[in-house]
Amino acid sequence: MNVRKSKIKKIDAAEFNALCEAESYRELGVAAEGGIGIYNEKRIHRILKHSLCDDEDCFEVPVGRYVTDVLSGGVACEIQCGGFAPLLPKLTYYINETDLCVRIIVPVIAKKHLIRAERETGEIIRVRSSPKKQGVYDALARLYPIRELLPNARISVTLALIEAEEYRYSERMRYRKKGAYDAELFPISLIETLTLESLEDYAALLPSELCSDSFSAAEAAKVLPLKGRSLYSALNTLSALGVLKRTKDGRAVRFSYERR
Repeated sequence: MNVRKSKIKKIDAAEFNALCEAESYRELGVAAEGGIGIYNEKRIHRILKHSLCDDEDCFEVPVGRYVTDVLSGGVACEIQCGGFAPLLPKLTYYINETDLCVRIIVPVIAKKHLIRAERETGEIIRVRSSPKKQGVYDALARLYPIRELLPNARISVTLALIEAEEYRYSERMRYRKKGAYDAELFPISLIETLTLESLEDYAALLPSELCSDSFSAAEAAKVLPLKGRSLYSALNTLSALGVLKRTKDGRAVRFSYERR
């Protein structure tokens, strides 16, 4: 983005990792934020915010009736850990009512370690890797609610792929369904970042197997690590961007790569 001088930086892995260490389970102690059943998105949000800018005067700045996470030099950064539907009105306001450029930061938990710990003593009981891994295509699915805004040249998306530790303090929580945990999520390192600014950037995410012939969602599911609603959301996000062309074949929907 070509904007006037800004204090906003690219996310540096070494700096991000140092911020993670300062807020780690080992540094903060047992149940640092004590949220029941919470992934403590505030912690990831806070670390990313300080990775983007060193000047805290740029944090939580009012813009019209909204407050942006980081604002400097005509660039507004929005860090979105959860779903994107709540962010749509704010982004629409920025694009239609201001001349700001918008940088959207999407944390993606690409690797997670599950750690059973004793709440009172902090003793580690068991450590294992989570079979659930998020990736770039999961992020595309999450972007579906704001898909119509993404082709705008003033909007860029940065995917931050993160390794994290999830500390689980109890196997069963009262009044909660089976498998629910009193848990905290601690990011421990930045694996990589991926910036999406142009249609070419989004097109580069499409596997080569889907770039030759048209395909159905069922055929895409054999190539992409998604299924169900997430798969359709990712494909429709790429369609809204113009990377894929969506057509009807009778009642069936097919997609094809739009070469440029």
